[in-house]
Amino acid sequence: MKTSFSPITQAIVLACTCFTSIVAAEEDGQTRASQKSMERVEVIYKRSSITSEITEDAQKLMDMPGAMGDPLSAAFALPGVVAAGGAMGSPAVRGSSPDDNIFEVDFMPAGYIFHDFGSSIFNKNLVQDFQLYSAGYGASYGNVTGAVFDVSLRNPKYQPITTTVDLSMLNAGAFIEGHATENSAFYFSYRKSMLPIFFKEGEELEDDDGEKTGVIVNEAPDDYDYQGKWVWDMNDHNVLSFSVTGAEDSAAAGFNERADLAQKTPEFQGDARFIRKFNSQSVLWEYFSKKLYVKTGLGTLSSDEKLAYGKRATLTDGYFEQAKFRKNTLKTRVNYRFTSEHRLVADAAYEDNQTTFNYDTFLYVCTEQDPDCDINKRERINGTQEASHDIIRGSLAHVWNPNDKWQTDVGVQFTRYQYSKENFVAPRVAVDYFLSPTQTISVKAGAYNREQDINYLLPEVGNPALKSQQAQHLTLGYKQQLANEWSWSLETYYKTMKDLPYALDTSSTPNSALYSNDVEGKAYGVDLLINKNKTDNWYGWLAISASKSERTELPTNTTRDYFADTPLVINAVVQYDINEIWNIGFNFTARSGQAYTPIVAVRENPDFPGHFLPVYGEPFSKRHDLSNRLDIRAERKTDWFGLDGKLVFELMNAYGQENIAYIDLDYDKVHSTSDLIIKEEEDDFAMRPSIGYSFKF
Repeated sequence: MKTSFSPITQAIVLACTCFTSIVAAEEDGQTRASQKSMERVEVIYKRSSITSEITEDAQKLMDMPGAMGDPLSAAFALPGVVAAGGAMGSPAVRGSSPDDNIFEVDFMPAGYIFHDFGSSIFNKNLVQDFQLYSAGYGASYGNVTGAVFDVSLRNPKYQPITTTVDLSMLNAGAFIEGHATENSAFYFSYRKSMLPIFFKEGEELEDDDGEKTGVIVNEAPDDYDYQGKWVWDMNDHNVLSFSVTGAEDSAAAGFNERADLAQKTPEFQGDARFIRKFNSQSVLWEYFSKKLYVKTGLGTLSSDEKLAYGKRATLTDGYFEQAKFRKNTLKTRVNYRFTSEHRLVADAAYEDNQTTFNYDTFLYVCTEQDPDCDINKRERINGTQEASHDIIRGSLAHVWNPNDKWQTDVGVQFTRYQYSKENFVAPRVAVDYFLSPTQTISVKAGAYNREQDINYLLPEVGNPALKSQQAQHLTLGYKQQLANEWSWSLETYYKTMKDLPYALDTSSTPNSALYSNDVEGKAYGVDLLINKNKTDNWYGWLAISASKSERTELPTNTTRDYFADTPLVINAVVQYDINEIWNIGFNFTARSGQAYTPIVAVRENPDFPGHFLPVYGEPFSKRHDLSNRLDIRAERKTDWFGLDGKLVFELMNAYGQENIAYIDLDYDKVHSTSDLIIKEEEDDFAMRPSIGYSFKF
């Protein structure tokens, strides 16, 4: 959910533009493991131990070159997933907006799962499984029209208490795990960013040519995260677990008169500080029997996001935006198998959501369809707004296996949005036809909906009458298992979207609402995956995605490419075990260049004479050149000082490819409306080595 009235990307740019050459270290070269579902069952005394080991597919993601041991960062190389807006963007999946996605961790809603300056918020020792549902998923997931990122953290192991220490160029952390009693076990992880050691407080940053940028480091970009879980095996049928999760990202910088940001928008001159954080706690009860599985969770999530800029960048001097969010969630899922052919899955959820905005800033009336929010700047506004936007959801699905050739999953979901007083009934269906034991044809279709981002709904800064967004998904797929652990799959998809927000021209209709539901969209494409599981000491895969995503503005009947539209993405991965101590792998990624809006002229800033702003052409009508890079990873097992350890070497962007992500005016050289001088910016820096070491004791 967006939490500021100007897009959150501007907040990151404002506070952190100067740091992207360091913090981009873990994104674009990550790749993926096989989508093949594998069931792993251990016969162990404790029921919770079944999920205490990482799945094979998650392990492959963890070992990917460029992923820095983070399986969730590898999501950017899954078929259909791109980083919207460049290397530091959020994941856009199969043509949908990043805001259309949801993230669930151990059945409960997550605050955010990716740090602003690097990897995901999860210690690599914690992720048990990671599933990405790109389209056509079942009735259990709600308030989502894009993709579902479903993360399962593993249960703690029943073992003597063990500590694992991880050290790398990006972060350092400790992980402790073991049994607490005969029937309970726990773990706790804490990680801290190493980025502050790369910066000196008070230094003015330089560009690639050694020129001063006008950006002064007040506080280096920093982050931390923590996770903890305690599991109690009550008896053979019941397991109770308590979890805590939290993260924080922050940065502070000063922008003097030479900074591009201050030259473009002088009110940003001065100090800027950005911080976002969340904390969550939850309890989960699971019941197991031969025919019945019940899962019930109760959790609370609180988050706080602040952006202050101009003058001393405090909440009392200068401009600021602050958003506080609280969510209390009660969820339950009942999975009952009547017979070997029939199974019912019922879900119910209640979300108590409360959002509070405090602000003294400028009103930016813009959406994803606008190339630059600065051109839609309105008057200065200040105030406080509160919104209660509860969600009630329930679903029922019937899974039927009439014979060894067919499987169907037919469901329906009901959703009630209290703020907009809307009700939705969304049917969903999936059919699998097994041509043979090694060949499957799948068809999935469904209706989906999500509440509008709350900042579009609030009075004074939005339109409370906006309807919720809706989407339709249709997919058709084929997969086949081949000899010697080879397999391949092909899936096509088609999505339609409606009731997306449209920014109105309030200069011509000043008394009207700021937004309407006058944008529709569609996305379609095909994903090919050729996979080889591990045999003969190696495994690998090739993933190719071809797609199209566009949006139509109904008032003008104008159809344009979506800003995250990426027609072609190729990922190739090979991992090879040299011997019992060493392994090596590479990951090659190529994708169509980022869509951008050309700058066709220069105009004077009407609020600041002597300063200049770009004049844009057709939105997202141009593309940068093909983006590509190669990442290499080598791993060596160690037993130094009698401790089991692992030494990891990575070389990202191995041949130093320069991938252009966006353009802007070169404000240092623009002195009149005749100076149309463009500066290109990269989404990566040339080449970056990394070394990491972990050990247990």
